[in-house]
Amino acid sequence: MHEERICQLVLRKWGAYKPVLPSASLRFLERGAFLDAARADQRVRDELVLGWFEDFESEFREPVLTDVAREVVTVCPPIMREIVQHEPPRIQRAYVEGAFMRRFFRLLVDGEGWEADAQVRDVMARHFPFHLAAVEAVEASESGAGTLRRSEPGLERPGA
Repeated sequence: MHEERICQLVLRKWGAYKPVLPSASLRFLERGAFLDAARADQRVRDELVLGWFEDFESEFREPVLTDVAREVVTVCPPIMREIVQHEPPRIQRAYVEGAFMRRFFRLLVDGEGWEADAQVRDVMARHFPFHLAAVEAVEASESGAGTLRRSEPGLERPGA
């Protein structure tokens, strides 16, 4: 999936929800600027302090950030492209839309931290289960938990 397509999909979802939060803004950043923005994000700073990254530049894989106080959603199309490039097309689209909605919806729920994340996950599970499943499956494969991919020899579905 090309970065232009990622931007189109995000903008389409953004357009559907923009009337609900007219003061919110969306921005797309290239990798370097996005990583700088990520380092300023409180959740990411906490992860850095905890030592979750040996090499932040190569290990950080969250393609969407949300600044709830400023109502800003930031998307990194290059990171998103890297994450979905080996997935089937339907999963690519569902992941892009789902990853965006999962962070954007933080602007629509009460609570902070894990409580807000849990509320967003509950909303997505009820209203966007395919998107949520795609995001969680792709992230599981990113973390090494493993999912079946077409490119892995011997793991194709019968008749595929």
